[in-house]
Amino acid sequence: MRQAFLPILCLLAVACGREPDRAAQLLAEPLPQHRHLSFASGGMEFLDPARVAETAGHHLMMNAFEGLYVYNRGDGPPVPSMATSHDVSPDGKTWTIHLRTGVTWSDGVPLTAHDFVWSWRRVLDPKTASRSAQLLWFLDGAQAFNEGATTNPETVGVHAPDDNTLVIQLKNPTPFFLDLLCEMPYVPTPRHVVEGWQEAWATPAHIVSNGPFLLTKHENRVVSELVKNPRYWDAPNVWLDAISVLHTESDQTAYDWYEVGKTQWQGDTSLPVDRAPSLRASGRPDFHSDPKLCSYYFSVRVDRPPMDDARVRRAVNLAIDKERLALHILRGGQPVAMNTVPDLFRTSHGYTPFAGEGFNPEHARQLLAEAGHAEGKGLAPMTLYFNTGEGHRLIAEFVQRNLQENLGVQVQLANMEWGTLLKTLLAGDFAIGRSSWCADYPDPLTFLEVFHSASKANYSGYKSAEYDGALAAISAEPDMQKRNALLHHAEEILDRDMPLTPLFHYTWSYLLRPFVLGYERHAQDMHPLKYVRWATPDEWTRIQKGEVIHLPPLPGGN
Repeated sequence: MRQAFLPILCLLAVACGREPDRAAQLLAEPLPQHRHLSFASGGMEFLDPARVAETAGHHLMMNAFEGLYVYNRGDGPPVPSMATSHDVSPDGKTWTIHLRTGVTWSDGVPLTAHDFVWSWRRVLDPKTASRSAQLLWFLDGAQAFNEGATTNPETVGVHAPDDNTLVIQLKNPTPFFLDLLCEMPYVPTPRHVVEGWQEAWATPAHIVSNGPFLLTKHENRVVSELVKNPRYWDAPNVWLDAISVLHTESDQTAYDWYEVGKTQWQGDTSLPVDRAPSLRASGRPDFHSDPKLCSYYFSVRVDRPPMDDARVRRAVNLAIDKERLALHILRGGQPVAMNTVPDLFRTSHGYTPFAGEGFNPEHARQLLAEAGHAEGKGLAPMTLYFNTGEGHRLIAEFVQRNLQENLGVQVQLANMEWGTLLKTLLAGDFAIGRSSWCADYPDPLTFLEVFHSASKANYSGYKSAEYDGALAAISAEPDMQKRNALLHHAEEILDRDMPLTPLFHYTWSYLLRPFVLGYERHAQDMHPLKYVRWATPDEWTRIQKGEVIHLPPLPGGN
């Protein structure tokens, strides 16, 4: 569940211009004589995989820990890691995973199937307070244990009959379960270290991991450093020797680092607002723009006046000119969001998202009047909370103007760093708060589950038995056509109740040195750095002549 710090993309800027000199400079650079990748990122809330929930933490820890399967290089199927293969029962509910033998933790202690059982139960344990625990609710008995309805971890559908076999019982057939196994809540954590060091285990001094890299340094808001793990099962095929993650919440700082060669990849920061359009038009070989399974929206607290009235929530949504926001403020090709689910599942799932309402200030004023607040009368100023970032500020100011001009509603803006905003959202102490959501797995359900009554990412405090029932029906329906109809119905309920104000779906624009290979387009923006390497001298010559080199996806698991 990666949300909230996720940066916005390709925003307002000056007139586009070309940068032929810079393009030539990039292609004239010599290949580095080291194997050390550096990139920029925001600060991390946790280093414990059981508690990681935001993009920055996920991008760091996915390179230190690996689960049964890992993301492919590009959009190919998941690749075996701690597993070698799996079998699925005819009803799709029982998965038997066969583990790789001879695998150890970075301290040399053997890693077994029992580590997975203990780790998954730990994520679900209410005492862990994992915001990602919901991703394990696909397991039989997992939700009841996570919510405290039962205190017996044996009721969770995961068991290890021996050191090399894991048997998983699902509530329903889950066609995307292999993708889920790549997610952070499904990675193992070292019981012998966690129990020995308690909260201090997830620090560079004590952390033990099983992934391709080892965390050796972490100064939050400064830098994190990793080195190659010599005990990793596939270490001979890991090309990089070291990784540096430079922390910043400043898009300009991240851009400056990249331009002077301090980093080879821009990382998970946005391009500066005054640079993105010109970069898009520049023809630079290091500029990329990819569609992404993410949505940008405002969480609206449904139990706090005046947002406890659905008419007010709908009026706010209708009063925002999202097309103008996308075309004249963002200017990065972002699709306007009239609904919750991005429009990227038409081909893969045959799913047509629900068509929500567009900009309609007249209807918005009518709804506000019906709620007893014609022209904003009787409404105290509302506060819109957003986290640091020039793009977030521009969006907040645009919405502030729209609500004032179209509804007469006064909106105050409150800017805070990401960690503080997250605490505010989790406490429910707000009326409108900046949010975003990126797919945990490639299925429309991942965007809808956010608003389940028990979801820890349901910052709106939205509770609807009707909606929860619709989600349960989606999970239980094996027929794709019927399932799509249920997905559409769930979106329709959200559009009616409006616990969120959708603004746009993402594109991801970034800079990557042309000699960096193995970083391939991925709809969920997942890029295991064990696949990354520099171009060979021959490949670099071909790139300098204008050839685009992509490394193909790897063979997936059975």
